[in-house]
Amino acid sequence: MRFIGILSFIFIALQSSFGQNYNLEAYNFHQSIVEAQQNVGKEVFYFNENATELNLKILKFELNKSIEFIDSLKVYNKETRYFNAAKKLFGLYKDLSENEYAQLLKIIEDPDLEFKDFKAKKQKIFENMRVKTAAVYPEFNAAQDEFCKKYGVKLE
Repeated sequence: MRFIGILSFIFIALQSSFGQNYNLEAYNFHQSIVEAQQNVGKEVFYFNENATELNLKILKFELNKSIEFIDSLKVYNKETRYFNAAKKLFGLYKDLSENEYAQLLKIIEDPDLEFKDFKAKKQKIFENMRVKTAAVYPEFNAAQDEFCKKYGVKLE
């Protein structure tokens, strides 16, 4: 009886390991995009914590490196919707770093700017960011969700 139990356990373990390996390439493709997002997100966090020219340069450097990496990815199983949505997302990040983050840095460093003017300009910058992200994130999230469901990749 114990032998049958052990044999059943081994069979189930082998079956689940084959199931995970079957989608290993899909997982790696997805994870590559997620890691590139995390790398950029870390630099965005540092910029938000301490908005300096140096932090903006580091953010732009990481962003360019991540864009090159995303561009070099081999599309898994012709899943261009997810790939193109990721490219569009990183294009958004680049646009924000070149425009809104640069504008934000400019008003932060302006010693002659009154608080009420600073607040109004900051709100306008954040509104522009909100509008731009609202145009890109839903498409990316839907493509990512569809890809992960199709290939059994767990979204974290």
